[in-house]
Amino acid sequence: MGATNIHYEFPLVDAGGREVSARDAYNQLVDEALSYYGSDPYSGTIATCEFAGSIRAPKDDDEYDDLLDRIDKREVRYYKDEEAKRWVFIGWAAC
Repeated sequence: MGATNIHYEFPLVDAGGREVSARDAYNQLVDEALSYYGSDPYSGTIATCEFAGSIRAPKDDDEYDDLLDRIDKREVRYYKDEEAKRWVFIGWAAC
């Protein structure tokens, strides 16, 4: 049993042009992971993580790594990437 870092992205707007909340994006990503990998509590996916709230968007790779190091195991945090028009979820999944 261990942990692996995860990184998921999800569009801010759905196919119908409606804004997607971070919570809805997280729920959809979890549903997809459960559908693909099943309910294994050590799948190494977002489905093993608790939605823990937002963090600031990192300015560069070093800051990204620093933010990731501050996240507890089995947690996922999110930020909005305005430039890419995506929610970004990072954290530590059980594997």
